[in-house]
Amino acid sequence: MSLSKRLQRAGREQGFTLIEVLIATLVLTVGLLGIAAMQMVSFQTNQSAYMRSQATYLAQDMMDRMRANTQGYRNTSVYDNINTDNAGTIPASPGCKGGDVGCTPAQMGLEDTREWVQHFVNIEGVADYRPVLLNGSGTVARGAGNTFTVTVSWDDRDYDTEGNLTRETVTRSVTYTADLF
Repeated sequence: MSLSKRLQRAGREQGFTLIEVLIATLVLTVGLLGIAAMQMVSFQTNQSAYMRSQATYLAQDMMDRMRANTQGYRNTSVYDNINTDNAGTIPASPGCKGGDVGCTPAQMGLEDTREWVQHFVNIEGVADYRPVLLNGSGTVARGAGNTFTVTVSWDDRDYDTEGNLTRETVTRSVTYTADLF
């Protein structure tokens, strides 16, 4: 092979052209943007799942409080109509907790209600108070007999039919109904 042909071949095989580098950079950029979008969707769905588990915990917490105070829900109406949006249903502390005598079932029901409401409303006037759920609210309603329904609601972001996050805010809720004996 002649020297001129060798030099021509060596000149063509020396490295990447600027166009090849730009195309590789473009492909890499598109891939990184896709990963960033996936991370944002993952973060939002994780946040929604966290809110739902907090709401589930709060609803179960109130049901467990009522189950532990059978005389309170059977013989008093303290659990019958609790609404964290209505300040009139938020009782004052009976002041019996931690005392020598203890609480009566009615007083324990008031204390349970007050402690549960603190997850939604700043009833103590704490300076850096943050509610557990965004615009969260809770209700407890008595049905027939000893059937109680606990509902916890909060605001969340919504998705469209294609699974894309929208700017709309929707109210989600968790509801538990139990027949306490």
